[in-house]
Amino acid sequence: MTDEYGLEAKFYDRIWGRYDYDADVKFLGELFQKNGCRYIIDVGCGTGNHALRLSRMGYIVTGVDVSPTMIRIARSKDRTAKTGFLEGDMKALECVIPEGKRFDAAIALGQVSSHLCTNPEVQAFLKGIQAVLKKSGLFVFSARNATKINDEYLNKLLLDHIISEERLQLAILAQNSRDPMDPNTIIWRPLYLMKKNGIFDLQVREHRLRWFQYSELRRLLTENGFRIRAVHSGPSKEKFDELAHQEMWFVAAAT
Repeated sequence: MTDEYGLEAKFYDRIWGRYDYDADVKFLGELFQKNGCRYIIDVGCGTGNHALRLSRMGYIVTGVDVSPTMIRIARSKDRTAKTGFLEGDMKALECVIPEGKRFDAAIALGQVSSHLCTNPEVQAFLKGIQAVLKKSGLFVFSARNATKINDEYLNKLLLDHIISEERLQLAILAQNSRDPMDPNTIIWRPLYLMKKNGIFDLQVREHRLRWFQYSELRRLLTENGFRIRAVHSGPSKEKFDELAHQEMWFVAAAT
């Protein structure tokens, strides 16, 4: 089976892993403590940066990701097996989580929602979250705000990231454009120029990443059995403003 995100997984922690996960986990920890949550599922867990931090705080966490490379890296970080990591599709959680297993809370943060490119995919995902949450279980779900797509950065070849190490030199160039079939979906085309252990390589990738209209995402959540408790602009808990903020964090409860 081809790992669609295998290349990104290999460099994830060096590049995207520099994100401030500690701020996210501080927000989550306060929320979970207030609501008596102990068992957490991290959907789209990547290399485990949220899951492992929550585990160190005492939560019992199960991470799920479709990329076997991401899961392998996540497992390698936690040899004590305090965190469970499972390979599987977030749109078919019923095939991943054992029947009858329920969690106090679910999280899907970062770019997870961006990979739900159609409303039926969103609905399948939300149905799966409902199936694995306890009644009134919490769901913390982030998404990119389509109103804040900046066309200034589209249709240009831009330098995205550089890594310069003794055995690895990597430059990522990227060209982003709107999907002609859906202007709220960005087609990200990274070009990887690599020299690893003296060997040169060039790879071109393409990923479709969806941004959401706020009103549509609210509707999808409520129509699929979630009661929205709050919408923040991020872990700072600032109230989300559609015209000001690029990211929206929904705190919802399963009904």
